[in-house]
Amino acid sequence: MPVAVRKKADKADTPGAGRVSEAIVHRIKKQISDGRLAAGQRLPAERDMAKQFSTSRVSVREAYRSLEELGLLQIRRGAEGGAFVMKVNHEPVMRSLSLVLGMNRTSHAELTEARMLIEPPIARLAAQRATSADIAELEEELIHEEEDAHRRGGPFRPTRSNFHRLVAKCAGNFPLTVLMNALADLTADAASVLSSDVRARHARKNCQFHRALFDAIRAHDEQAAYGIMVEHVNDIQRRVERTIKGQHRPPADGLPLPRTIRRNGRPPAATREQ
Repeated sequence: MPVAVRKKADKADTPGAGRVSEAIVHRIKKQISDGRLAAGQRLPAERDMAKQFSTSRVSVREAYRSLEELGLLQIRRGAEGGAFVMKVNHEPVMRSLSLVLGMNRTSHAELTEARMLIEPPIARLAAQRATSADIAELEEELIHEEEDAHRRGGPFRPTRSNFHRLVAKCAGNFPLTVLMNALADLTADAASVLSSDVRARHARKNCQFHRALFDAIRAHDEQAAYGIMVEHVNDIQRRVERTIKGQHRPPADGLPLPRTIRRNGRPPAATREQ
């Protein structure tokens, strides 16, 4: 049974001057975000919606199509058809953000700056909020990374920064998760220009940081997680930049951990957040 879409809105909800179809889109989006329209519910037919808004069916059809393009509605044909509210899928939004950043030709310096501003606070929140289920998922990803990084032979398999994405998930902040996924896409794309051998060596170094960061998150040590992420982002961005420029040859295996990572996963006081 179709659900009603309120025509009357609060003053603050009323959009500015524009086409009626835009007003309909605004109203439906607002009711979906407020939870008054749930996934699977069918909206009124075009004729009924047109009467409700004192407009033409063309305006309603245009509004429904716009919402379908946004992934909020599904238009089904036939006797049992109609406009149905979709379960919100955030993937297209995340891909769009990554695409916008990529098309704007985000520089390596800009990416480094953005990662330094966003990822250390995310790591701190992850250490504060990670549940036992989050920690188990993060550990599983880390074990897979370590196995792949130290596997001899076979093709190199990029991680697409999955560990960092999961750290953001542990933080429990959706806007930060969206930003983290966009940055992870850019980081993975930047690394894709490197040879497989170089990326494999980088992966082994990254695993050292990831292990230390995981230990800090599992121990709910917010300060250590923040400091380790600061050093990790600085390190990987510096290595990628130097490798791209052809001015740096990655160190061989067997070198000790970076000086600021100790056995307990804590960075020294100088690298911790002040």
